[in-house]
Amino acid sequence: MKNKLTLFLLALTLVHACTKAPKETADTIYTNGKIYTVNEAQPWAEAIAIKDGKIISVGTDDEIDGNIGKNTKVIDLGGKFVMPGLHDPHVHIEQAYKGEILGGQLLTFSANASSIKELQQLLKEYADKNPNLKVLFAQGLPQDMFPNSSPTKAFIDEVIPNRPVVILSDTEHEGLLNSKALEMEGIDANTPTPEGGTIDKDSNGEPTGYFREMAAGIWAWKHYPQLSPEKHKQGLQATIAFLNSIGVTSVKQQHAKNPIAIAAQDLEKEGNLNARIALSWTWKGPLEPMPIEEQEKMINERGRFSSDMIKTEFVKLSLDGNVGTTGYVLEPYLGTDSRGLPVFPNDDDLFTEVEKFDLMGLGISAHATGDAANRQLIDAIDRVKMKHGKVNARHQLAHASLIDPDDYKRLKDLDITAEFSPVVWFQTAYTKAVTPLLGPERMSRWYPMKSVIDNGGRITMGSDGPLMWQDTFTRLQGAVTRKDPSKDEEALALNEAIDLPSAIKAMTLNSAYIMNMEDMVGSLEIGKYADIIILDQNLFEIPVEEISATKVLKTILAGKEVFDSSHDPNEEDGIEEKYGLELDFSGEQGHPGCD
Repeated sequence: MKNKLTLFLLALTLVHACTKAPKETADTIYTNGKIYTVNEAQPWAEAIAIKDGKIISVGTDDEIDGNIGKNTKVIDLGGKFVMPGLHDPHVHIEQAYKGEILGGQLLTFSANASSIKELQQLLKEYADKNPNLKVLFAQGLPQDMFPNSSPTKAFIDEVIPNRPVVILSDTEHEGLLNSKALEMEGIDANTPTPEGGTIDKDSNGEPTGYFREMAAGIWAWKHYPQLSPEKHKQGLQATIAFLNSIGVTSVKQQHAKNPIAIAAQDLEKEGNLNARIALSWTWKGPLEPMPIEEQEKMINERGRFSSDMIKTEFVKLSLDGNVGTTGYVLEPYLGTDSRGLPVFPNDDDLFTEVEKFDLMGLGISAHATGDAANRQLIDAIDRVKMKHGKVNARHQLAHASLIDPDDYKRLKDLDITAEFSPVVWFQTAYTKAVTPLLGPERMSRWYPMKSVIDNGGRITMGSDGPLMWQDTFTRLQGAVTRKDPSKDEEALALNEAIDLPSAIKAMTLNSAYIMNMEDMVGSLEIGKYADIIILDQNLFEIPVEEISATKVLKTILAGKEVFDSSHDPNEEDGIEEKYGLELDFSGEQGHPGCD
């Protein structure tokens, strides 16, 4: 009896071993491709199977055959190159559409204006067309047209003496008020200078009307015209359509507020949110007019927007301005005694903010350009770890133009990501202006991508768009060559160039990590959402100098095609026509502040 039972169990085992469990049937299968997965365990594949928006199999064409069912849609890639959708971890997405939507409510100065008289004429025409506006508001004032790059209230008073006028500079870090606006705000010689900002004054101690950093936020940005919820939704949908056309499937919105969160949530409910969005809530920004109590309430109520498509566990802090002027550096700018302008002169104040948000599990995106500002955040997070034994959230150095070499390894030890943006890691008018202020040693570690990687750290590459915009593949090529693809110029800090796999990982899996999405997207692996792009050329089989010419053929979000170049508009003009909305993603001039 015992022998019979043994034989029966052996036979059962053999039957089980020889019987293949049926594979899960896919909704869609892509075959015959060159698929770069950004998965170190399986970097390349030929085919990928998708069901219910998620990847159920990745491998060879033969291996995927078992996932084909009666209703499976099989798409032959014809050898085309496929990779994960791209992520942009630093955008101000509403800047792409709000200027055009607001239309006559504000004036945007043309970058082609040639004189102060022409600017005044534009201002006068705008005022005449809008007799009922309580406050006239303009943006894009080219400050370098004025003596010492510092316009005064007289510029406005000469043409509009009897109505309040508020103007943002072309960098958006400065604001100009005329005499009537100063009167409206109750600003005079006795008005105290706010911490983190400056009030320009004349030889008599009277305000000139020009405010910088925090002062611009308090008295200029507060008057910026606001969009309706419907207009936000229209603008967000059009902007995401443009981003889909250049391969972007996920973005991280910096200085996020409720209006854009509401627009994203409405689009998601309608099935029209075609990119994942992480919201990094605004907090005490030097240009932020929203009262602190409202900012705090907004952050505390963030969970109402949270979903697989919308991530809400981030905040945005500002630690300094821009390298060359207000960027906070360890050693003074050459030829000066200035080290820039820290937003947190007291390190303990910054630690208090960092500790609070880390304990809440909120990852901080810290605007930090100078090496002193970057060290401030690193030190604050180090103190959190020493005090509490661990770091709870994922923090990013936003911009990270300069990092001191002594801090490279600390990024890995503290799990801090260096997020490089905007795209000025090759020669631009801005870098040429900054070079004599920093000197050759500091410029040799400008945007130190390779140094951070070599020390075990994680990097990402954002656009800071559309304030300064470069196409996704221009960004990618520039990181590998450290040259502007459109110009024949010497490379900038070539020692910090990185290889193509590192650059792709920075724009996919690493960015997904700082959006708390790496378990969902960022690489093509079983169990993750099928966020995929199909390109017209294989990035690994062409000269690196040709990467920037790459075009996206299809963009797929959770298995659903959200862009197809064969019938969807794939240029900015076409998208604008489809959505009836003008977008500012030209990238032709870049951020006006760089000029």
